[in-house]
Amino acid sequence: MQSVISFFTTISLLFTYIFGLGTVNVSDGYKLVKAQKLRPIISMFAGQGLCFDGECFYTSGSLTAINLTGLAKFDRDMNCLKRKSGRVPDEFHKKYGSNHIGGIDYANGFIYAPVEGEGYKYNFILLFDCETLDYTGTYYDMTSERLTDGIPWCAVDREGGCLYTSMYDPVDEILQYDLDTMEFIQAIPLSEQLHRLQGGSVYEGQLYLSYDCTDPGTTETIYRVDPESGEVNTEFVRELTNYDNEAEDVCVYPLPDGSLIHTLDYDKLIRTNVMHFSKG
Repeated sequence: MQSVISFFTTISLLFTYIFGLGTVNVSDGYKLVKAQKLRPIISMFAGQGLCFDGECFYTSGSLTAINLTGLAKFDRDMNCLKRKSGRVPDEFHKKYGSNHIGGIDYANGFIYAPVEGEGYKYNFILLFDCETLDYTGTYYDMTSERLTDGIPWCAVDREGGCLYTSMYDPVDEILQYDLDTMEFIQAIPLSEQLHRLQGGSVYEGQLYLSYDCTDPGTTETIYRVDPESGEVNTEFVRELTNYDNEAEDVCVYPLPDGSLIHTLDYDKLIRTNVMHFSKG
């Protein structure tokens, strides 16, 4: 019976790959502007993180089984302009077992990349150059008793001069750091416990967080958190009716086509999907 189920699951995934995403239902207040399926070879560089610098999108990807990580740069239509493969820098991979880049963000010409390794014992933020996608040599040690299951994402408040991150699951607080020094500022208690956080982005002082539904996952949530109070609100929910899905990063930035919230999803086959949503 299990083999029969696996067979039909595979057929379903292949159908999705060939024919598209199927229906994407969005809760009231938002609508889907467009959904883009990245080519399989590009998806290797785009299955984890997503951010935007005002001109270009950037993505991160990780295949931990073979210690492959990568970054990619795209124009606004998600046409790939540059990609960079290779493991997390050897100094981290060899010494700490670092093999995963999570949800990324951008500031001051750099990609801020959260890096974690085997056993989630060592956590870092590495800075990569937005132009070349090369590691700059600058890093911050984020290992602490408050991040005991890795560092799955980071979000930069460029106007406020700080960076946010959290545990993966469960999440009772958001951690705030000084952007220039990465010194710990405070832990912000949340009004409700969150789970399985895969990405974050700051827009107009609010922190948006991407929740990945427990497998099999078809209904994904974007939360909005007020960093001043820790109040948690559901911003919107998207339901993907055609396939099991893993929600990854979220990026919030207004584009000329009216889209504001941009999500990154992995279809657990060989495709990464980028979806753009408008408000109202």
